[in-house]
Formats: sequence, structure tokens, C-alpha cells
Amino acid sequence: MSSCKLVFQAGILVLLVIGCVPVAAPILEPTAESSPTSLPKQPAATSTPVPTIISIRPVEPSPPPHVLIPGEYTGKEQTIHDQVSENYASQKRAYGGDEFYDGRFERPFDREMGYLGNLDIVKSTMVRTDPEFIYVTIQVAWPVNSAINNSPYYGLELDLNRDGRNLFMIRGLGPLSEEWTTDGVDVWKSTSAEQPLTIASDGGIPVTGALGFDVNLLHSGRGTDNDLAWIRLKPGSDDTVEIAFKNSIVGGEKGKFIWRPFTDGAPFSEREYDLQVSYTLEQAGSPYKGEVNYPLKEVYAVDNTCRVASGYDATGYEPGLCPLPPAPEQPDEKQPVECRNPNGGPCR
Repeated sequence: MSSCKLVFQAGILVLLVIGCVPVAAPILEPTAESSPTSLPKQPAATSTPVPTIISIRPVEPSPPPHVLIPGEYTGKEQTIHDQVSENYASQKRAYGGDEFYDGRFERPFDREMGYLGNLDIVKSTMVRTDPEFIYVTIQVAWPVNSAINNSPYYGLELDLNRDGRNLFMIRGLGPLSEEWTTDGVDVWKSTSAEQPLTIASDGGIPVTGALGFDVNLLHSGRGTDNDLAWIRLKPGSDDTVEIAFKNSIVGGEKGKFIWRPFTDGAPFSEREYDLQVSYTLEQAGSPYKGEVNYPLKEVYAVDNTCRVASGYDATGYEPGLCPLPPAPEQPDEKQPVECRNPNGGPCR
């Protein structure tokens, strides 16, 4: 008689048939462990924490409190008058005052030659009667706050060598307050201006060179001396900026230097000054209609004046100097009158 065997191998039911007669197979009830429809229980999913990146920025320390603050001032003014382009704004041109190769600009226009009256210098003054500060005003054709997109710089350059190369640049963002502030005020120095003077063969004005102004003495009111320079809107005026800087920059109350004001609405980097060195006339463009380089291109939205001497009498040979006033006429010395008495008597 044949026999059949049920054998479990590795947990699998195997039917061995050895010449057996088919018999009723036992019915096995599925269990939770052997049911083909049951999947092994998986452990409950747990979330893996994602590391959070925390950026820690160093907290910039507050600047030390101010010790010396400018005040009100009076005294004799030194005045520079400048070419004003307002009357020619509709014609999209400047009338005069732009001498590119000498570094004098009359470009209060945007790239499309739209007039920017808040950059067009009317006049500038300097007062040196204070024992600590030198005061400068820059009056423009339109209100200072008429800038739409950005606040321009108002400033001045100082030539202590009196050779045409500006050693210091002081500038501040256009103020909206009549209170003195150092916010937005920068003071820069040019190390190349301290190098021995070399005059170009073409006789142009010596300038700061490729480095421009490369040493920062005050940045937005922060520096080794945070009282070094200040800016405000002149009280009672909407078109005049006032700048005050310590006279220690120029050697004290008796310092001798050449200066000129400027406005910059582009604005240009301090390392690009002087602009006539960083750009060619072809790159810069021209504000004069009829010239081949018209209109303005890379050098736009800037204005400055000729230079004037302060603290000494100019010789007239300083580069870029404003025309000197004529020397006062000397009274004619009285010539002795020849005595002629028609009667032959003594002269009386």
C-alpha cells in the first residue's frame, strides 16, 4: 500500500507523493503567522529630526558717543559760483562748464539727458572762523529731496599738496534733516596722491590715479574719529546742504589747501575718482550737442566746480584753479609838477 507524507521544510508545507493513492488532504486553517495575505508587522515609522541651520551674525557694536558736534557758524565766506544748466534743460544739453580732460564736469543729467536739478551746483561757500570745524555749503538748483530713485552724494575734494591731486574726499548722502548727523558720511584718502608728483607729458592736471581713494577714515559715521565729518540740510532751506569737517584734516586752523565741491547721483565708486582717469571721453560721453561724443554715456549725474585756494594766496599756477580776480589797481603816484612861472618869479 502506497503512502503519502507531509513534510515541513523551512516552514513550507511539502507534499511528498510516493506512489500513493489520492486521499483527502487535510484542511489546514491559516494562522496569523502563515497566512499568505498577512505581512510582517513593521515597526512604527519615526521621523528623523532635520538639523536646523542657524546663522549667527556678529552684532556690530554701537559707535562711541559723539564728543564734538558742529553748531551754528558765522564769518567771512569764500564763494565759488558754478555754471547752471537749468535754462537749457529742455534742450537736453549743457551750456558750458564741462572740461573733461581737466576733471571739471557740468553733467547734471541722467543717461537720457533728463535734467537733475538737485545735482546742479549753483554756488558753494566755505567758512573757516571756527576753531574746530570748517563749514561748507553746496546750493543746488532744485530741492535736495527731489531725487526720486536714490539719494545722491554731496561732498568736496581737498588737495593739500596743491598740485592738482586730491588727497581727501568728504561726501555724505543727501540729508533730509536740519540736524547735524554723521549717518551716510564718508571720508576717504588717496595714498597715490602722497606719491612723488609726476606730470603727464600732455600737461593735464595730475590726478589721484588708478587707485583713486583707497583708505577709508570714516564710513557712514564710523571710524577712528566718528566726529570727523558731518552733514545736514541748511536750516530754513531746501536746496542747500551743509558739511562740517574737522580742520585737523587739513593741518589745523592755518592749513593751506585747494578745494572744490561736487555732487554725484550715479553714484561712482570712490576708487573711480578722478573720473577722467577711469573713463575716456568716448566712454564718458559729452553734454554738448553737436559734439561727436554727445550724449552722456558712462559719466553722468555729476557736477563740480573749478578749484579755489584756501589759507593762502594762490599763485595762479595751481592746476584747475578758478580764474583769479584782477589785482587791485594801484593808485598812481603823484609826479612832481615842473615849476613854470611866466613872470620869472619863484614857484608857489
